[in-house]
Amino acid sequence: MSSEASEMKSSPRFELICAAMLGFGQLCIMTGFDSESFILESVIHSIHEREPEKISSLAGYYGQAVIYAAYMIGCIFSPSILNATNSSKTCLIVSAIFFTAFPIGFLFTNSYYYYFSSFLLGIGFALFYQGQGGYLTSHSTRESIESNVSISWSVGCCCMIVGSMIIAGVTKLTQSHMVVDETHKFERRFSDLEITLLFAALSAISTIGIANFLFLPSKDTENCIESTKNEKTFMEGLKLMWEALTSTKMLKLIPLFVLCGLNTSFWLSVFPTAMNFNMNNSNMIYITAIYSFGVGLGEVLMGLAISFFSRRIKDFGLLPTMFIGSTLLTVYCSLIFLSTPYDANYQPTHKEPILFYHSQPFIFILALIIGISDCCVNSVRSVVCALVMPRRRAQAFSVSKFHQAWASCILFFITPYLNIYIYTIGLPILSTIASLFFFRVARRIQTMERRKLTIQQRSLHKI
Repeated sequence: MSSEASEMKSSPRFELICAAMLGFGQLCIMTGFDSESFILESVIHSIHEREPEKISSLAGYYGQAVIYAAYMIGCIFSPSILNATNSSKTCLIVSAIFFTAFPIGFLFTNSYYYYFSSFLLGIGFALFYQGQGGYLTSHSTRESIESNVSISWSVGCCCMIVGSMIIAGVTKLTQSHMVVDETHKFERRFSDLEITLLFAALSAISTIGIANFLFLPSKDTENCIESTKNEKTFMEGLKLMWEALTSTKMLKLIPLFVLCGLNTSFWLSVFPTAMNFNMNNSNMIYITAIYSFGVGLGEVLMGLAISFFSRRIKDFGLLPTMFIGSTLLTVYCSLIFLSTPYDANYQPTHKEPILFYHSQPFIFILALIIGISDCCVNSVRSVVCALVMPRRRAQAFSVSKFHQAWASCILFFITPYLNIYIYTIGLPILSTIASLFFFRVARRIQTMERRKLTIQQRSLHKI
């Protein structure tokens, strides 16, 4: 290898390119998933109303429960798969293929294929996040990990902005096919043409994600946190996974991981469904696009802010970021509590909100707050997993996703039986508990790093 190539692979610029390309791949495959999650239950409800025998009216929630059940199972084995392949890039490519298989099914809706592709998507999730974590730690140093995580996350979260454009564009094109009833308000309904165009576009952009991952630079950077190359066998990987699952450090972080699962599932699927099932919103056909754009913009802006401040304030990506995310989560849950009918998450409803109605400006501001909060919580989770178990980083990422997955799986199974107030009260309580445990772990990490630095300085002084 030439000195020039070696220099490039150890430069911040090369790390930035790798993080941005990783984020772009996430953008492509998550545009499909996030956009689908916003509208999935409403789309399936619309299909069921026209052809009841084709698919269950609650298959949107149950399908997502299958996704997260498969995701949970996949998280147990994905570190061993990464060990066996010695390539985070391979995990990313396979995951992108599984992500693409899901939206294709809506071009010929079939109940069996829907649940099968949901299972594949769940496995794809586990492989993607394992590959993402492995790729970031093998293309980042300790000094750049917080910034690179935030850059990758910011680029990836543009998926919701792209998704909002696709949803708005297809809605505009198919507006003439929508059912209009001036005397009765009804929930947001999707025509067959609108469903076909939406999922064709989402399938196409997921395919671009496969191509992007094929061209990712695969060589590790110098002085990276952890190389993807190792000598561990598949069974050794499973043993390390068990050790990580039962580690005291990881047990203390379970509330944070569960919060990631419940919070993401709530704003990604439960609340958008409540918006569409709220008949007071029947005249706002672009509300899902506005919501998606607002969340995406919030994620991107906060990701850039975390990257900026992390380069100037040591450990900004830990305690300060968690405090911001937890505070804003409480704010947005309070706004949803006051503005959304209690039963709108599981059935079309005419009920009145407690204090005020939704409006398009309100939904945009609410979505912006949600995006900022979610970016903080997920960035914190990624950073702490990269630092808390230096010898088992791949397993730490998988443990976090394992707990996130089972929490999301349970949420989607019980959502048809719980009202939205339970979520908007429960999430802030869980956020407070998660913050308290996280602060203790973060302080311990900082103490360990200071101690390590002191030992290194003493060794250098002796030399």
